[in-house]
Amino acid sequence: MPGHDAEAQGGTTLNSALRAEINLPCPASGAAYRDLAEAWFSAALDELAGPLRAQFTPAADFTHRAAALSRGEAAPGELWATLVLLEPTERRQKPYEVPWTPKNWTAFLRDLAAMPGHASVGLRTIGRDGDPDEPWLDVSVVREHETSERVSLVASRTTEEFTDPGARHGAQRRWSEFFRTQVRRHEGILYGNITDDGESVTGRTALETDLGLLLEDTFPHLDTVLRGYAWWTVCPPGVVAALGGIDALRGSGAFHEVEPLPGGGASLRATEDIWAYGPERVREVFLALAPVLPEGKPVQGIPWMPSETSRLVYEDAADHR
Repeated sequence: MPGHDAEAQGGTTLNSALRAEINLPCPASGAAYRDLAEAWFSAALDELAGPLRAQFTPAADFTHRAAALSRGEAAPGELWATLVLLEPTERRQKPYEVPWTPKNWTAFLRDLAAMPGHASVGLRTIGRDGDPDEPWLDVSVVREHETSERVSLVASRTTEEFTDPGARHGAQRRWSEFFRTQVRRHEGILYGNITDDGESVTGRTALETDLGLLLEDTFPHLDTVLRGYAWWTVCPPGVVAALGGIDALRGSGAFHEVEPLPGGGASLRATEDIWAYGPERVREVFLALAPVLPEGKPVQGIPWMPSETSRLVYEDAADHR
């Protein structure tokens, strides 16, 4: 998907997908895990789907569309919705991908109580070749095996709405309201962001990718070290304290919005509009957060998608402390 026209946006050219993520301590019980996941799925489907929502309701049954897809008869422009469970933690369970139906949704929610490694809901538009394509929305709850004490709430969506001058402000408003509500809702957030340069396959931030870090390298240190920095970054209490507190963050001038969170964390939005998050502001955010970023000079390797741009400063954060 080509990037957005920078002149039409009045600023930064966005990459092909926007990603919201919140990292939390994993709930202690399966029931709490299910409640956490169900609330995330429901909110993201309601608020981030945009025009895709016109063809989707919780009561929808996509069984007939599964049959049409298997025969190569799905009509371009139609919606395809799936439920996916990977890395089950109980022997009786098997990984699956099934069409959305009310019955399958009920079973999916039941299976969440076993705290699987990956569970997701996907909405995709049938493309001209009759296969699921874009626009799309993927909503996931991930519990990596190597870092099972953490859970990641993730929502990714293609950014085609941001190419439309008549839709982009509404799309940004939905994302902002969704993320702000979720950040305020969850206690104990260890890291969070909205970014357009995250790595979709591994879930790493652009900084982790270009430093050669894996999630098992950064997740154990989330109390005091950020995984990265972005247009919108959420910091835990230990990070905020290391940066001098809320007043120091506001005084840095790097952020349009600094919101204190219960327990001592902070929600940091760099610019009012995401398309205003250009290289100059990226550098200001980098310098403000350098004391709590991983050490090392990022190396810009082969992008995970050739057309994507990383929002990074290619300098060692340790040199700016």
